[in-house]
Amino acid sequence: MKRNNNQTGTLSRPTSRRRSHVPEPGANSRPVEVELTCEAPQAQTVFVAGDFNQWRADDLRLRQNETGTWKVQLLLAPGRHEYRFIVDGEWQDDPHASARVPNAFGSSNCVLQIPPLAVNV
Repeated sequence: MKRNNNQTGTLSRPTSRRRSHVPEPGANSRPVEVELTCEAPQAQTVFVAGDFNQWRADDLRLRQNETGTWKVQLLLAPGRHEYRFIVDGEWQDDPHASARVPNAFGSSNCVLQIPPLAVNV
Protein backbone atom coordinates (compact mmCIF):
# COMPACT_ATOMS: atom_id res chain seq x y z
CA MET A 1 0.00 0.00 0.00
CA LYS A 2 1.24 3.46 -0.84
CA ARG A 3 2.05 6.03 1.82
CA ASN A 4 -0.92 8.11 3.01
CA ASN A 5 -0.02 10.98 5.30
CA ASN A 6 -3.25 11.56 7.22
CA GLN A 7 -2.06 14.78 8.78
CA THR A 8 -3.61 18.16 9.20
CA GLY A 9 -1.63 20.93 7.58
CA THR A 10 -1.76 24.12 5.60
CA LEU A 11 -2.45 23.48 1.94
CA SER A 12 -1.92 26.34 -0.43
CA ARG A 13 -0.41 25.41 -3.78
CA PRO A 14 -3.06 25.75 -6.53
CA THR A 15 -2.78 23.56 -9.61
CA SER A 16 -4.22 23.44 -13.09
CA ARG A 17 -7.69 22.10 -13.76
CA ARG A 18 -6.72 18.88 -15.48
CA ARG A 19 -3.80 16.82 -14.33
CA SER A 20 -2.37 13.83 -16.08
CA HIS A 21 -1.35 10.88 -13.95
CA VAL A 22 -0.58 8.23 -16.49
CA PRO A 23 1.50 5.08 -16.44
CA GLU A 24 5.08 4.83 -17.66
CA PRO A 25 5.64 4.57 -21.42
CA GLY A 26 4.87 1.15 -22.80
CA ALA A 27 1.61 0.72 -20.92
CA ASN A 28 -1.06 -0.90 -23.06
CA SER A 29 -3.93 1.39 -22.05
CA ARG A 30 -4.74 5.00 -22.78
CA PRO A 31 -5.56 7.35 -19.88
CA VAL A 32 -9.21 8.09 -19.17
CA GLU A 33 -10.60 11.48 -18.15
CA VAL A 34 -12.27 11.27 -14.74
CA GLU A 35 -14.07 13.98 -12.77
CA LEU A 36 -14.02 13.80 -8.98
CA THR A 37 -16.49 15.90 -7.01
CA CYS A 38 -16.72 16.82 -3.34
CA GLU A 39 -19.75 18.39 -1.67
CA ALA A 40 -18.30 20.90 0.81
CA PRO A 41 -20.00 24.28 0.26
CA GLN A 42 -18.48 25.87 3.40
CA ALA A 43 -14.91 24.70 2.69
CA GLN A 44 -12.09 27.10 1.88
CA THR A 45 -9.88 24.52 0.12
CA VAL A 46 -10.34 20.98 -1.15
CA PHE A 47 -7.59 18.75 -2.52
CA VAL A 48 -7.48 15.11 -3.57
CA ALA A 49 -4.57 12.79 -2.90
CA GLY A 50 -4.13 9.21 -4.00
CA ASP A 51 -1.83 6.59 -5.37
CA PHE A 52 -2.00 8.43 -8.71
CA ASN A 53 -0.05 11.41 -7.26
CA GLN A 54 2.03 9.62 -4.59
CA TRP A 55 -0.40 10.83 -1.88
CA ARG A 56 0.78 14.45 -2.13
CA ALA A 57 -1.85 16.33 -0.13
CA ASP A 58 -1.24 19.72 -1.78
CA ASP A 59 -0.87 18.63 -5.40
CA LEU A 60 -4.39 18.41 -6.86
CA ARG A 61 -6.66 21.27 -5.88
CA LEU A 62 -10.37 21.10 -6.69
CA ARG A 63 -12.25 24.18 -7.91
CA GLN A 64 -15.55 25.26 -6.39
CA ASN A 65 -18.55 26.00 -8.61
CA GLU A 66 -21.45 28.36 -7.86
CA THR A 67 -23.43 25.67 -5.99
CA GLY A 68 -20.57 24.86 -3.60
CA THR A 69 -19.51 21.62 -5.28
CA TRP A 70 -15.77 21.15 -5.70
CA LYS A 71 -14.51 19.45 -8.89
CA VAL A 72 -11.31 18.34 -10.58
CA GLN A 73 -10.71 16.57 -13.88
CA LEU A 74 -7.90 14.02 -13.99
CA LEU A 75 -6.39 11.83 -16.68
CA LEU A 76 -5.87 8.46 -15.01
CA ALA A 77 -4.61 5.15 -16.29
CA PRO A 78 -7.16 2.35 -16.35
CA GLY A 79 -7.03 0.22 -13.23
CA ARG A 80 -7.65 0.51 -9.51
CA HIS A 81 -6.84 3.78 -7.74
CA GLU A 82 -7.07 4.66 -4.03
CA TYR A 83 -7.68 8.26 -2.95
CA ARG A 84 -9.05 10.60 -0.28
CA PHE A 85 -10.15 14.23 -0.16
CA ILE A 86 -8.46 16.83 2.03
CA VAL A 87 -11.05 19.43 3.06
CA ASP A 88 -9.63 22.44 4.90
CA GLY A 89 -6.67 20.29 5.98
CA GLU A 90 -8.75 17.30 7.17
CA TRP A 91 -8.59 13.94 5.38
CA GLN A 92 -12.09 12.79 4.37
CA ASP A 93 -13.76 9.97 2.47
CA ASP A 94 -15.66 10.46 -0.75
CA PRO A 95 -19.26 9.56 0.16
CA HIS A 96 -19.87 8.68 -3.51
CA ALA A 97 -17.07 6.10 -3.68
CA SER A 98 -18.31 2.69 -4.70
CA ALA A 99 -15.72 0.91 -2.54
CA ARG A 100 -13.34 1.53 0.35
CA VAL A 101 -10.34 -0.34 1.72
CA PRO A 102 -8.67 -0.06 5.12
CA ASN A 103 -5.45 1.93 5.25
CA ALA A 104 -2.47 1.89 7.61
CA PHE A 105 -3.82 4.87 9.57
CA GLY A 106 -6.97 3.25 10.95
CA SER A 107 -9.32 4.84 8.44
CA SER A 108 -10.14 3.89 4.87
CA ASN A 109 -9.18 4.90 1.36
CA CYS A 110 -11.78 5.31 -1.37
CA VAL A 111 -11.38 3.11 -4.44
CA LEU A 112 -11.93 4.18 -8.03
CA GLN A 113 -11.92 1.43 -10.65
CA ILE A 114 -11.31 2.72 -14.19
CA PRO A 115 -11.95 0.32 -17.05
CA PRO A 116 -9.79 0.54 -20.19
CA LEU A 117 -11.21 2.43 -23.15
CA ALA A 118 -12.43 0.29 -26.01
CA VAL A 119 -10.23 0.80 -29.05
CA ASN A 120 -11.73 0.34 -32.50
CA VAL A 121 -9.29 -1.16 -34.97
